[in-house]
Amino acid sequence: MRITRKSLTLACCAFLLAASTACEPSEPGDAESRTRGAVERLGEWEAVSVTARVDASADEVYAFLRRVARNGGTAPTRDDAASLSRMEVAFTAGTAEKPLKEVEKGDRLDSGSMVNFGSLDLTGYRSIGTDFYVRADWRRLDAEFDGSHATVSRIAELARSADDLPPSLAAARDLFEGRWVQMDPEEFDHFARALGGKYGERAQRLANSVDLLQSAGAQHHVIDSVRRALDEHASFRDAGRRDGAELVTVSLPAREVARDLAVALGPLEERFDGIGFAWLEQAPDREVTVELALRGGTLSGMTVDLGQFLETERAREAGDLGELPLALSIAPGRAVPLKEPKNAKWLAPQDVMAAALYGELGSSGS
Repeated sequence: MRITRKSLTLACCAFLLAASTACEPSEPGDAESRTRGAVERLGEWEAVSVTARVDASADEVYAFLRRVARNGGTAPTRDDAASLSRMEVAFTAGTAEKPLKEVEKGDRLDSGSMVNFGSLDLTGYRSIGTDFYVRADWRRLDAEFDGSHATVSRIAELARSADDLPPSLAAARDLFEGRWVQMDPEEFDHFARALGGKYGERAQRLANSVDLLQSAGAQHHVIDSVRRALDEHASFRDAGRRDGAELVTVSLPAREVARDLAVALGPLEERFDGIGFAWLEQAPDREVTVELALRGGTLSGMTVDLGQFLETERAREAGDLGELPLALSIAPGRAVPLKEPKNAKWLAPQDVMAAALYGELGSSGS
């Protein structure tokens, strides 16, 4: 079972959008009514932002990743755990013309995300209409990963000599030097090949994920599926107060919700070949909870213990348990600008290929 902070952040955004576009009244004053009202207030804005981080130390993250590995995941390193403990992801989704609660089936949601590791933003994307933009500080990323990611290291190496590239490769130079560039997500395979990294399934998944971000039909299908799961299975209850915020616990039967979502998202399987939704079938046969924070009548936070998704009967018998809180701060507005970056050049795969070859020729002649 593979659980990532980014995928859960996007799932939580789908939860917010589903609730904000279909708030239905319930009994006055109860936990569900107050929660839906708090989300509806977010829906009065044209955009909502979520900032996510793991509220745990590097040692705690490492222990959790080792548990994931025992359930079929990739064996972690302490450097991986240290990076995850410092990582913060900001995600924004919205429109330029109307509040989220007025979004209709044919409306496309723009989105953007930035990732930092306790300092400056190091990488991110913006999906504006049908246009897609990316940027990354490759040298800092390479330092953050301690050289363990081959493709990142390869681009960081090219970045060191980017100033020597001819004017005809200005777009590639901008990519290497951490400036915004515009590109076609369908070309990710070609970019990966040009940089000597892995290609095929991983690049296709990335392209398909971007297609989901840009497709109005796919966006609304996901939102509707999450909305139905909440309407049919979620239960709400008061959980007291903390730091001036009202707390509400949302409980969901994980396997039933996962099964319903897998069926509901089935029509997207063919379109997003290589992604699939079979992973939903690995949900634990137990109830999972999400803690919501309401502040000033508006939803302001969400906390999910990732450990509960790995809590099986065998894990309990072995004492292989532990918490790992994923904390999300939620606010109306744009933490990530949803507009086209200025002066972003169009980047074609052949530009990257030519720049990589140029770098090879330059290093061999030195």
